[in-house]
Amino acid sequence: MSIQERIQQSQWVSLLRASDNIYFSPVIPNKKLQGAMSYLPHGVNPNDVLMLIDDTVFGSAKAGMCLTAKGLFYKESFEDEQAYLFEHIQQVEADIGILTSSILINGRDELNFSQLDKGVVRTLATFLNECCQGLHGRQGNRQTIVNIDPKMQIIIDLFAYFITFNAGQWNARSKEAVSDHFTKLNDKAVHQYVYKLLNEQTRFDYEDLLYRLADLKDDLAYNFRREMIEQLVYAMALGQVEQDQADLFMTHLCRVTNVSRAVFPDLVKIIYQCLAGEINQEKVSDLTTEQLQACQLLEIQPELLNEQTLQAAYRKKMADFHPDKYQTLPESVQHLIEQQAQQFNQARAVLKAYLGV
Repeated sequence: MSIQERIQQSQWVSLLRASDNIYFSPVIPNKKLQGAMSYLPHGVNPNDVLMLIDDTVFGSAKAGMCLTAKGLFYKESFEDEQAYLFEHIQQVEADIGILTSSILINGRDELNFSQLDKGVVRTLATFLNECCQGLHGRQGNRQTIVNIDPKMQIIIDLFAYFITFNAGQWNARSKEAVSDHFTKLNDKAVHQYVYKLLNEQTRFDYEDLLYRLADLKDDLAYNFRREMIEQLVYAMALGQVEQDQADLFMTHLCRVTNVSRAVFPDLVKIIYQCLAGEINQEKVSDLTTEQLQACQLLEIQPELLNEQTLQAAYRKKMADFHPDKYQTLPESVQHLIEQQAQQFNQARAVLKAYLGV
């Protein structure tokens, strides 16, 4: 089924049309199409646009998103334009914050919408997922089957779950952590499975993982189960799971595997303290002068720098300095505000590159 047919049949289109900032072909105002052409790539013409989101205050449509039969084209104020072909989109989900509303493409690329309310953003994410369903169905038939020992698979799956638990999604750092941990093993099947897991950005259900672990426990030697728990607590620390939550997870793992919690009286505390000290020391000493200046500009303590603190600090700054809020001020003042906003964007870009996101 084509994207055009999916739009015609989608139950979400009528809700999206109700937004003052979303338009569907063939009733997209020509002025907005011309504005969107400023960020659409060469070869895409106005007739190709099936949906347009105008994310500007005064309706120029020079920032926002366009949907065509091939994919999404997005532009945020003071940022480079982005293109996402449907064949490369695995998942679209809403990311609702206090100050901004956005959607995430494949769990890592953030598309912010300052002019859409939270309900519309949630509907938009659901609609875009619906547009991708046909392609995902075809891709699912071509998934690689990897023959891996079930005992190793459950460790990898649990490790991946805890690595991504706090962020709720895969990112560059979590992928690197899983890859580094398991590709050191001299096991071709493990390498293939890890590659497949990372490439498909597989997500897991915690209860299902515990049931699988319970089914396998009788086949696992006691020392294997104990070492597995130690590895998984390390994964929780790498994934920045809250320490109280990590204690709870460890209790679950001990109960399911029939390993006494008393065997690990201070395991969570020790691993968290050691890893926190190591990460904080490396982070501060690792940062260049430019990265430290970026932290200072965004008011982030270098030892606390991560994806979440960077995103929160950036959103807080842009809420105060976003140029669209100051259109009635003199041009000289607007220019100063725009320069400040550009500095925030540059600082975020520097720190995103450092974090690998």
